[in-house]
Amino acid sequence: MGGYLIRRILSAVPTLIGVTLVTFLLLELLPGREWALAGASMGNLTSQETLARLRETYHLDEPMPRRYVGWLLRFCRWDLGTSLLDGRPVGRILRETAARTLALNFLALLLACTVSVPLGIFWAVRAGSPGDRAGSLLLYLLYAFPGFAAALLLQQWLAVNLGMLPLQGMRSLSPAAPVWARGVDLARHLILPVLCLAYGSLAYLTRFTRANVLEGLRSEYITAGRARGLPERVLIWRHALRNAAVPLLTLVGVLVPALLGGSVLVETVFSWPGMGRLYFDALQNRDHPVILGLTALAALLTMAGSLLADLLYCLADPRVDSGQISHGRFFS
Repeated sequence: MGGYLIRRILSAVPTLIGVTLVTFLLLELLPGREWALAGASMGNLTSQETLARLRETYHLDEPMPRRYVGWLLRFCRWDLGTSLLDGRPVGRILRETAARTLALNFLALLLACTVSVPLGIFWAVRAGSPGDRAGSLLLYLLYAFPGFAAALLLQQWLAVNLGMLPLQGMRSLSPAAPVWARGVDLARHLILPVLCLAYGSLAYLTRFTRANVLEGLRSEYITAGRARGLPERVLIWRHALRNAAVPLLTLVGVLVPALLGGSVLVETVFSWPGMGRLYFDALQNRDHPVILGLTALAALLTMAGSLLADLLYCLADPRVDSGQISHGRFFS
């Protein structure tokens, strides 16, 4: 296991370099960097001398390959430069926003898995029944419904019409409020964005769980277990679900980048001060150091999620040779 882990970490290095290099090249093609530099100083009144000094500060007067290599070397020391907008270190900005986005994504993934697995088993056991067909139709509709539309409808219904939950933001109380009150306030602000981030994954995971558990229930070893008189709940939860857990864990690892990508929309709609909203604002304002830093961090989180899924894959099925898991996967 240790050697496998080291190989996977080493194989992730070229992937990270490739992601950051493509992002760097795309940012070179985007217009507006001069405008962002001017905005970092004095708006449209920036003199040519000041603009030239800013270009030198941000190494924009150097050739592109040299700038990328320099950024990569600084990235190894977690020195991501400074933001063009407010002059703060990008590393500090990411530390402030990453925890909020990770909390949002973790809760959304936890909610999706907690609801989808029992629901998928429930409908797999009742495959072909009217309830199963109605549930499948509902899940397809839920999966196809656009995320931004769901966010706006939930805001209108739960926040505006009923007034049950906050409309936007992360907190409504001042820092002087009691700790328990601030905790409750934060939980209330989390409900809507977590629901909007989880509902698409919930529909997909439920269908995936149903299909894999149903395949297990129709297999020969389940038939043999029934012939030996094993209880149905043992066959479902101990045998069919365990075999379904192997591809399910792999899918959960793949969902990590999808959730991170969905955070951009959800955090923007709900004004959640995380990486997604920061990404949107940085793209709007051509803040290249922040965009590069966010891309590198998102790539690291995606690869960490894929690696964690493969390690859980090994634990769920010890017969699997860990050296073969990555075949055809993200890092191969």
